[in-house]
Amino acid sequence: MKRFILVLSILLGACSQASPQTKATQALTEIPQMTESPAVTETSAPEILPAGTALPSGPVTLVALGDSLTQGDGDDSGRGGYTGRLLDMVNEVRPGSTLVNLGQSGWSSDALINGDQGIESQLTRAVAEVKSAVSQGRGAIALVWIGSNDLWYLYEYGEGTDENDAADLQRFSTNMDTILGQLNDAGAQVVFALLDDQSKRPVALKGEAFTSITSDELQRMSAHAVRYNEIIAGKAEQTGALTVDFYSTDIFTNPATLYDDGNHPNSAGYDIIAQKWFDVLSGILK
Repeated sequence: MKRFILVLSILLGACSQASPQTKATQALTEIPQMTESPAVTETSAPEILPAGTALPSGPVTLVALGDSLTQGDGDDSGRGGYTGRLLDMVNEVRPGSTLVNLGQSGWSSDALINGDQGIESQLTRAVAEVKSAVSQGRGAIALVWIGSNDLWYLYEYGEGTDENDAADLQRFSTNMDTILGQLNDAGAQVVFALLDDQSKRPVALKGEAFTSITSDELQRMSAHAVRYNEIIAGKAEQTGALTVDFYSTDIFTNPATLYDDGNHPNSAGYDIIAQKWFDVLSGILK
């Protein structure tokens, strides 16, 4: 049954309602390399651009795209997850800066591009925000943290096989091209998050949420997260995007930084997350 649903989702790949409801690049060298990884065919050869070019002086516009980690699920401080904290930090060096949080809990990269359940595409809205900022002479930064639900849904609703994993990598790679391409074309400095290994989150190990994922599929998920990060880091290097590393942190396995659901960060976790985003942004906000 899981295999049938995955095949159906691939056939409907371009449909806007198909998703279920929903250190930087250097550090990636520390991620263990997987053997016999399914090949990913590049759809294009993007122009190599300078990474981390300083933005125009004055206030900047930040636009955050992503899922529940961007929306701020698990933060009971009232500060809106990492985005509220990050905006406070940015305003210390660039007073008058603004942030638009488009994050939607449960969204995958498909939903981010196409929209879901009657909610307009995050990418479409982000492009409009970026173009508006650029037209006003403001620097624009797009913060993209997506892929967690892609992994959950791949193994919850599909069957873990080499063939399915390879097809999913191609889908994810194409989605990253679309997201990076449109944001770059609009004039944004893109900052992309490298994903944690969510197969190690308590919610996954205890089987409390995605109950159809088997122990073998958890191992596949762990390897797949590495491959997702390889795709993200490779495309970031090609297009001048920056990366924030969450793969090598313990935010999602340390009880001190996890919410009670064993899946999302708590207030202390979002404090660390915001600081990690700001550490990367500092170089372009001077």
